[in-house]
Amino acid sequence: MKPKLFSTLIIIVVATGTAIIPLAGGASLGSEPMRTVFFAFVSAIIAIQLVPAVMLLGCLVKSLLFGKTNKQQG
Repeated sequence: MKPKLFSTLIIIVVATGTAIIPLAGGASLGSEPMRTVFFAFVSAIIAIQLVPAVMLLGCLVKSLLFGKTNKQQG
């Protein structure tokens, strides 16, 4: 995958997670601005942490399906 496309996908995941999570369940409806900012900040942290987790899961599945063992010599 091209690095520019990969970076764009990461930005989209973070932005989408930041926009969706505070609105889930009506948590930010009718609340003061600092509470909404707090929910946006927490959701951005969660979304950023999801990117490496998905990459790690993808590598794990790839190694399980197409696993080649590298033998060390020496």
